[in-house]
Amino acid sequence: MIEQEPVTIPARPALRSVPQPVDVSILIVTWNSERWIDRCLRSIGAACEGISHEVVIYDNASSDSTLAHVGQAPLPVVIRSPKNDGFAAGTNRALEQSAGRFVFFLNPDCELEPGALTLLVNFLDQHPDVAAAAPLLQDESGETQREFQLRRLPTLRSFAAEILLVDKLFPGNPATSRYRFRDADLTHPIRVEQPAAAAFLIRREVFESIGPLDERFAPAWFEDVDFCRRMMDAGKQIYAIPAARARHFGGASLEHVGHARFVDVWYRNMWLYARKWFSQGESEAMRWMIIAGMMLRCLAALAGLANGDGRLAAFRAYVAVAKKALNRWDDGSPSSS
Repeated sequence: MIEQEPVTIPARPALRSVPQPVDVSILIVTWNSERWIDRCLRSIGAACEGISHEVVIYDNASSDSTLAHVGQAPLPVVIRSPKNDGFAAGTNRALEQSAGRFVFFLNPDCELEPGALTLLVNFLDQHPDVAAAAPLLQDESGETQREFQLRRLPTLRSFAAEILLVDKLFPGNPATSRYRFRDADLTHPIRVEQPAAAAFLIRREVFESIGPLDERFAPAWFEDVDFCRRMMDAGKQIYAIPAARARHFGGASLEHVGHARFVDVWYRNMWLYARKWFSQGESEAMRWMIIAGMMLRCLAALAGLANGDGRLAAFRAYVAVAKKALNRWDDGSPSSS
């Protein structure tokens, strides 16, 4: 096992150059992932039948036995961070130490099916005009996670349906149906806009063209949406390949973050995305929608306070987000690129 200290990412990733790179560099960012990492790593060999690969793991200062499990994997490159740098920064630093023709983002709570990566690589080799491809994610019971995984890029309208609970009250509304790509025919490869980064194969030259993940979306969430938006703006195509499959168990980070921290980061990063990609008027409208949405959630929490302390904690979390939205979040926002 090779251990390296984390390095600082420049404006463009300093990609390692070798005479004969492997086909795929599999980048896994871990953080207290002991429950998941064994299944993830064990699935890689069969998923890469007939193609060469390497595994680069960036560990975000896990305090559990994640690294002990990682040490049992066949010769991974392991980068150990003294602190939790988040998903985007961890992925970027792992990318710097990789050499594959293709780069594969893989969450530790994913288990690849046999041949999955081979199918993705073959598809991209056969379609040089396609920049990236994703397998179809399934849950533990084998049901597709299509509404989690495959979405169109968000708009002010689709954000409004989520923020203002329209998707909960009227789940079949047109904005949500379009955003969640419910019209997708998954019987064959299909062009998509925004696959989740839980399992996502990308040509190396994409990073050389548009740059790495935006680390301002920290510690997680919306960095993949932003990256797909940049790909689309650069004219690059993304496909989902339903024949390639992976089990996504979910919750590898959420179980350690907690509800209050999650809603704090989720809506802050949603705001960052809007500030980066929407007009000033649209981003301001969304900020006020977030405030209104938190008030609606507060009312819902108050209505159920008799059910226990969890509702009170949720109420406090929503109030905290509303206050930060009123103050425009004091930690800055990315400008349009």
